Amino acid sequence: MNGTNRQAFSFFSLVSVGLLVTLLGCGGGGAPTGKVSGKVTADGKPVTSGSLTFAPADGTVGKPAIAAVKADGSYTLSTYASGDGAVVGRHKVLYSPGSSESGQQEVQIPEPGKHDEAKPAEVPFSGLVPKEAEVEVKAGTNEINIELVPQPATPVHAEQ
Repeated sequence: MNGTNRQAFSFFSLVSVGLLVTLLGCGGGGAPTGKVSGKVTADGKPVTSGSLTFAPADGTVGKPAIAAVKADGSYTLSTYASGDGAVVGRHKVLYSPGSSESGQQEVQIPEPGKHDEAKPAEVPFSGLVPKEAEVEVKAGTNEINIELVPQPATPVHAEQ
């Protein structure tokens, strides 16, 4: 390569690397997050299974954060990376009960001679919802404890 070609090659290589770094960014994901952890309880006792979702509410932009509820009731939210928390702002809190410890629904087998149909085992913590429907996640570290309460009955509207 002569001097002019070498300079042009170096220039385009430098521009290409700069463009690649700009397009890819520094990693890390989108909107800023605050670390979030806490305990999930029902009737003052730890909830031992299920999952939480913090879904950005009106005015908050970003991905939802998720967490598995551990056997001691503790949870740690993740959005872009494990344990990074939730996007800063208001969030709707959603709880999904676990079906069983193995993650599969158990079926009760009736005793011989009984004609009852096999019924699925009751899902622990089903019918419970967070007492506070929305919470605020702030920059930094947040401890947000979630209390589950029975879901209010939905009124049935008669068709007219």
